[in-house]
Amino acid sequence: MLNEYLTRGYHIFRNIIPATLLSDLRRQADIARDLAHELNGPQAQRIQPLEKFGEKIDLRPFRDYVELPALKIAIEELLGPGYTHGHVHIMGLLVEPLDHPWHCGWHRDGVVEVPIAARTGEVRDALDQFWNDLRVFNQVNCALYADSCTWYVPGSHLRSFDLPDEQQSTDDPRMRKPPRGFSNVEAEVFYIEHCREMPGAVQVHLNAGDFMIYRNLAWHTGLYLPYRPRATIHDIVSHVEGSKITEVWRSAQKKAREALEKTREKP
Repeated sequence: MLNEYLTRGYHIFRNIIPATLLSDLRRQADIARDLAHELNGPQAQRIQPLEKFGEKIDLRPFRDYVELPALKIAIEELLGPGYTHGHVHIMGLLVEPLDHPWHCGWHRDGVVEVPIAARTGEVRDALDQFWNDLRVFNQVNCALYADSCTWYVPGSHLRSFDLPDEQQSTDDPRMRKPPRGFSNVEAEVFYIEHCREMPGAVQVHLNAGDFMIYRNLAWHTGLYLPYRPRATIHDIVSHVEGSKITEVWRSAQKKAREALEKTREKP
């Protein structure tokens, strides 16, 4: 199991959420979905952190999920002691948009937070210090309904450099809004082709109750469709030493962004 996670970059614990808990989570997730669109418009794709909305959402099922023994055991068997899989103060819910398909663009977490123009050697060096450290950069998608939104490039988490055809597309405006005149079906086909253009990409299929943990330094993306209901818990698997480990990286990120801003301010 660990070898698979280390080489492929993700692992799925199938059917690990009990049916009774899944039902309770769905009831609150349906409320959260409506709330996301009410607060952020029809194209909203997430609501986060859930703890912020405790007055309108019953958080007890999500806290039961955090305390679920089967998940605690599974994560410890995979990664060892010191990890937690659920954090209501961080946890979000990924939901489908209402009007048209939406593509978040190919990216690597950790890297995407720094503008391309600001990715200096110092930034890369800081990230390389803990690129392969399993105590950081473990992300979670736990599907409450069947979910095939995520695309992933297995093995790309093993290297901090990009291959020639690996291009970040989060800044492409066509990802957020389909090209003018496209129907929703045409937009879906356009986005699927964009997913397939990434070398080595695979579509990840989760059934209701499946828990996916993945190295989010790998190339990945999400394609959201308005006619395919989605309610997927989005969180991290954290380690007790995680914040300390990434302090150097956060500092390098900040310096890089500040340096870029100063460059832009010059006449």
